[in-house]
Amino acid sequence: MSERSSLTNINLLVSSSLECPICAEFFTIPIFQCDRGHSICDRCSEKIPKCPFCKSNIGRKLRNYSLEQQLSLIDISCHFKGCTTTMKLSSRISHEIDCRFNPSGLKCLMPSCRWAGTHKSVFSHLNMKHKIPHYDVMGDTAEFSSRLRSNLLPPIAGCVKLLHTFHYKDGNTITILTYIFMDSTKNLFYPQFRTLENFSSKFTLKIWNIQSNQCDELTIAGKALTIRHRLDEEREKSLCLKLDLESVIDKFSYEDIVERDQRLLHYRLSINGKVT
Repeated sequence: MSERSSLTNINLLVSSSLECPICAEFFTIPIFQCDRGHSICDRCSEKIPKCPFCKSNIGRKLRNYSLEQQLSLIDISCHFKGCTTTMKLSSRISHEIDCRFNPSGLKCLMPSCRWAGTHKSVFSHLNMKHKIPHYDVMGDTAEFSSRLRSNLLPPIAGCVKLLHTFHYKDGNTITILTYIFMDSTKNLFYPQFRTLENFSSKFTLKIWNIQSNQCDELTIAGKALTIRHRLDEEREKSLCLKLDLESVIDKFSYEDIVERDQRLLHYRLSINGKVT
């Protein structure tokens, strides 16, 4: 179904006035106009300095507030197959980005991966393509241990990658991606978490030496963002917690009884509910 056929309560003549004359997409807020009043959408105003009709300056100072108000009054149905959501025309773009039925709306958050697909298929992609193991957990807490460095990674970094699906007594579930990045060159330890749902979630992570009865413990509380937030971008912009890697290893790691030359870290991850 096309966007045009999903419009309700307006005819084609009116709907054509709601389209950007450059890209032929429905306008979204903000809408800009040239010095002589010709309107253009936000994205096209960044690409085209002159109005295609009168050649006057477009700029990004003159807003068409009257047309923006019209967008906030018109209902439109999502055009993705399977979605029954109805929204205001002004909210169309934001809905399409997050719509779980968008066939190419979600990009993989793993570094260097070019995959794009639906929200429903991201779990199988992470599990099959990136070989991230998955575990079902009854309740809201998972415990796991991990070696500090994988033989498959370059010597400067180690990484913990796990998927846990937490099953609650009320029948609800939430799947969490744990991604703990350890950079030896910068001596940094980054604990990162993502939900595979359309909402964020609170988490608590505890790290301690399970072989010592007198060891301190490290407790980290934060928010697991949705998978639309890239992991590398979060680290580069310092939006996630970063710890001193050597201090974490010295205080909390313990010897692997199977491979004596390896050290392990033990984690307890608790999911504390939905964040709207």
